[in-house]
Amino acid sequence: MNHTIALIKRNAKLFLRDRATVFFSFLSTLIMVALYFLFIGRIYIDDMNNVAPITKAASGFVVYAQMMAGVLVLNSMSLTLGMFSVAAKDFESKRADCFLTMPVKRRELLVSYFAGGLAVSFLLNLFTWVLSIILIGAATGYWISIGTAVAATGVLVVSSVISSSIMMLITVAVRSSTAIGVISGIAGTFLGFLCGIYMPYSNLGSSVKAVGSLIPFTHITVWFKNLVLTDVFAQIGVAGEVKDVLMNDYFTANGVGFAGMDIPLWATLVYAVAVGLVCLTAAGLMLRKRFRMS
Repeated sequence: MNHTIALIKRNAKLFLRDRATVFFSFLSTLIMVALYFLFIGRIYIDDMNNVAPITKAASGFVVYAQMMAGVLVLNSMSLTLGMFSVAAKDFESKRADCFLTMPVKRRELLVSYFAGGLAVSFLLNLFTWVLSIILIGAATGYWISIGTAVAATGVLVVSSVISSSIMMLITVAVRSSTAIGVISGIAGTFLGFLCGIYMPYSNLGSSVKAVGSLIPFTHITVWFKNLVLTDVFAQIGVAGEVKDVLMNDYFTANGVGFAGMDIPLWATLVYAVAVGLVCLTAAGLMLRKRFRMS
């Protein structure tokens, strides 16, 4: 256990000290926030006022609260992948093999990479979540309730676990820090559209929705948005048919089914968790095989 903790601390310090890697891990998030403030947010607000005339502050509360749901899911992906760049560098330099010449077991090394990626990505994401609650509240005068904030933190935990599992498999398969950086840069923008984070699926078409429904992060995003917007609409007094239209057509917050089939959100979340478990198992088996051959 002491070896595992020491390795986790070592991996976290290497990632956090590399300012360029940390910055590029947040790059997709920064781009998304910039796009919202430049024009996407205004489009949402103008269109939403045609359906439910509400105050400017209330409109901002809706738009930016659901935006942060997408931002935090993107963060869980990019931060975890950035953290695993440390593991990729260890594989490139054969440092991972050197660790095994010391009194460190293969299991401890595997756990340290996974737990380190999970812990750092979650804690940075949690900080972003708390900061966004404060900024949105200060800017609009509306505050996300404590119950919703705590429940959303639970969503972040699930998102970070699934992200760590998938990104660990990618890292083990690629084993190149340069490739990891390229994947991180492309994946943020690519998944931002396919997961319904930048734009709702009602604007993208059924084919994109079908493809996006195969990605676990899509269902995590829907879950997060549903949780946050339920609280937001209750506070500003939007309910009934108007609420359903906004949740479904404007923000994609009531589920997207699976590959064109109408499947409830809880079932797609089970699918997302199952994908994470499969990826984690595959990554563990690949690493064990690699270490046995080295």
